[in-house]
Amino acid sequence: MNTNIVTLIHSFNGYIYETAGLITGFFSDSEQAHACASKIQTISDREVEVCGSQLFVWM
Repeated sequence: MNTNIVTLIHSFNGYIYETAGLITGFFSDSEQAHACASKIQTISDREVEVCGSQLFVWM
């Protein structure tokens, strides 16, 4: 599942940082972050939070 989420973040032109239990996506604007978060929530049961142009996915 992590691979799918990372691939999705990259498909929205985002960059990722992964630590134990958390994937952070960085985007150039907040619209990209919100669109990507919606897609992640659609394909997974993960909690996704958006703050500005960043998103956080708890694993």
